[in-house]
Amino acid sequence: MDKQVDVLGYVGLGVTAVGAIASAITGQVLPLSIGSTIGVGCNVFSRKQSEERLIDEFNNQQQRLETLQNTVEVNHGELKESLVMSKADFGNQVEDLKVKLNDRLTNAKDGLEGEIARLSGQAQEIKDIVSNLRQVEILSQELRVKPDSASFFYERGNSHSKLGNISGAIADYTEAINKNQDYAQAYHKRGVLYLDSGAKQKAVDDLRKASLLYFEQGDIDSYHQAREMSKNVHELHHNGNGAKKELVVGAELFS
Repeated sequence: MDKQVDVLGYVGLGVTAVGAIASAITGQVLPLSIGSTIGVGCNVFSRKQSEERLIDEFNNQQQRLETLQNTVEVNHGELKESLVMSKADFGNQVEDLKVKLNDRLTNAKDGLEGEIARLSGQAQEIKDIVSNLRQVEILSQELRVKPDSASFFYERGNSHSKLGNISGAIADYTEAINKNQDYAQAYHKRGVLYLDSGAKQKAVDDLRKASLLYFEQGDIDSYHQAREMSKNVHELHHNGNGAKKELVVGAELFS
């Protein structure tokens, strides 16, 4: 293409030169032919320059496109890497959140179970209190009908003891003993309550009496228990605080 343009340019220049020489020889002026020839030459040069500018602009645009493409590829790689890292970070955050939520749920569950257990225990205590109160009322009604029943006094004494009414329980155990002088369990329970209330000598007397009655009635296990407990109380009564731990163990065994 460039060679064709150059040839046309040279032809135009040649025609122009020939026309000038002919005019000089003949002495005739050929303005139209010379002007046309010069115009053709100018047009050829103008087209060449335009095409060169277009080619340069095309090359520049091509370089810009290549630069832009490289920039896009670099940015795409960075963006992709950033997305991968963000995805990994998000995954880690999700896992951490799951762990925290599981821990909170576990703690909440444990707390709820503990609260349920506590409330269940309180409900059972209330149930036991109500049951013992009813038992006291029922036995009181029975004693109105059978006032000489040692077993009714003994059972009501047990209910009073479970309710924490120590004086009421001791009074009922005493009535049971008055109705039945051989009531070993009544002596035993009253001895334990005397011990809890600090009346150590009365506790020793009742426990010794209970152990003797147990032996006479053939209840050997209860005999050994009452005898051992009375021995511990007796040692505490005479030796001060040296056998305090042993006494507490004995009291728990017979409470």
